[in-house]
Amino acid sequence: MRSAEIAAQGWQTRQGSRLTICGVSNMLSDILDCALARGYRDFLVVTNTSEVLRPRTRPFRERLTDLPPGATVEVLPLDRFPPDVAGDVFLGTSAPQRYHLWRQFRERWAVRLCTLVHPAATVSPMAKLAEGVFVGAGSVIGPCAEVHLCVFINRAASVGHDTTVGPFARVQPGAHVGGHVRVGAFATVGIGATVIEEVIIGDNAWVAAGAVVTRDVAAGHFFGAGRSVARSSTADEPELPSWVELQDVLPPPLRAVGDSWPLRE
Repeated sequence: MRSAEIAAQGWQTRQGSRLTICGVSNMLSDILDCALARGYRDFLVVTNTSEVLRPRTRPFRERLTDLPPGATVEVLPLDRFPPDVAGDVFLGTSAPQRYHLWRQFRERWAVRLCTLVHPAATVSPMAKLAEGVFVGAGSVIGPCAEVHLCVFINRAASVGHDTTVGPFARVQPGAHVGGHVRVGAFATVGIGATVIEEVIIGDNAWVAAGAVVTRDVAAGHFFGAGRSVARSSTADEPELPSWVELQDVLPPPLRAVGDSWPLRE
C-alpha cells in the first residue's frame, strides 16, 4: 500500500499536528524520518533517562539539528511531561525500556499511542496493527499478519502472510520473516536475518544478524551460526513478562482501514 493508497484510506499526513516522542534511543532518526514523511513538522522530545552514549553514536540533540528548515522541536524531561499533551504520542525507546515506559504512560496518564507507518512502506489492507507500532521505509507487512503493541519494524524488512509479531518485538533492517511465523514478545530478529515459514521465535529470544532460522528458537535463547543457546542475563537486567502474562492488558491489533489505528483519538 503506497502513498496514494494511504491517503485514500485516511492515513493522511499530519500537517499542523505535534508529535511527542517519549524516550530517546538510536531509533530517534528513523522515527523523525518517518514522521517528517507523514507530514509532522512540530516535535516534542521527552527524555526519560540520562542519555548513554557509545563511542560511535551521536548525541540525540546533535541529531535534532538535522531536522529540515521549518521543523520545530522542544525537549523536556519526563517529570515535566504535560498529561494533556496535544497531538500524537509515540514511544521512542527500545525494549525493555519501551515496555516500562508504556506501563508508566498507561497507568499515570492513560495516553493512547499513535502508529507510524512510512509512506514508502507497504501494508496489506488485510493486516492488523496495534497502537505504538513503527513500520519503516521500504518494509512490507503481508496479508493477515498481526503486529502487536509497540513493535518496531525497521527499514526494508518484511513480515509474511499470516504471521504474528508479539508486543515490543523488533524486526531489524533488511530482516525477512516468512509466513505463518510467530515472533514472541520482546524478541529481536536481527539485521538481514531470515526466518523461514512456520517457525516460532520464543519470547525474549534474539536472532543474530544475517542468521537463517529453519527451526524454532526457545524463549530466552540466542540463535546464531546455526545453533541456539540460552541468553545470559545480568543482575541489573529488568525482568520482563511473557506474552501470556500481558494478554489481559494489551490493546488488540486493528485492521488498517480508515484512520482507526494510525491516528490518536
